[in-house]
Amino acid sequence: MATVTKQARKKIWALLALGAFTGLLLLPLFLSLPTGASGETPAPAAPTTPAAAKASDAKPVEKSRDVWYKTEGPVSGAPAPKTTDSLKDYPRYNFESRVLLWVANQQHLYYGSFVLAVPIFCMIVEYLGVITKDKALARKYDQLAYDFIKISLTAYSITAILGGILIFTYLTLYPTFFGYLSSIFRPVMHTYALLFVAESGTIYIYYYGWDKMREGFLKWIHVSMSVILNVIGTVLMMLANSWIAFMQSPAGVAGEGRYLGRDPYHAVESN
Repeated sequence: MATVTKQARKKIWALLALGAFTGLLLLPLFLSLPTGASGETPAPAAPTTPAAAKASDAKPVEKSRDVWYKTEGPVSGAPAPKTTDSLKDYPRYNFESRVLLWVANQQHLYYGSFVLAVPIFCMIVEYLGVITKDKALARKYDQLAYDFIKISLTAYSITAILGGILIFTYLTLYPTFFGYLSSIFRPVMHTYALLFVAESGTIYIYYYGWDKMREGFLKWIHVSMSVILNVIGTVLMMLANSWIAFMQSPAGVAGEGRYLGRDPYHAVESN
């Protein structure tokens, strides 16, 4: 009876820990959502004085059409900056700046793809080890997933380093362009950074907690953490993909580059 009580206590604590961990991971995402992200535009308050009514009539909402989808929306951003081939807009070293940017982007993509794919593979293999009835085969599945996630940790560190090089390349060699991009996607970029921190914590707990969660109900908690890890990684990929899609075929902006919409998540959806 004491053993059963002890096991039940472990399950309760494991469930509470998983719930708290999931809540902490999702908290930055909810905090970063702007007020108007729900899709409903709040109705403006009725003017209480003649002066207020006159001021509201004097400033109508400017609207324009999207360059890609041709949909109409309220203008809420500045036009794209007019740049020249000068050191002010495009600082450079003694070699082509695009080469450095291409190398940083390409290598970051390679390792980032590896970091995204390996945890998915580990999640599937670990789950197969949990549901199989052959104990010897289950141990092989579990060891295989463990070995692959160990490799992923090294690739994850390299990805973070290359990401730092990439962001500094944008800031130092393409400051005007990056300033325009961040003016549209600033809250999305903060969300990306918070989710990256959350993914870092999840993958390290997932790896270093492997031995502590090898059996029983704790093993299911461990498998659940792999699901959370892959959900965060997929959301990160979707956010970053919106920036790249905007660079290639910008949507959510008017012809002069002025942003249309209530919040930056409209730009993420459009791209």
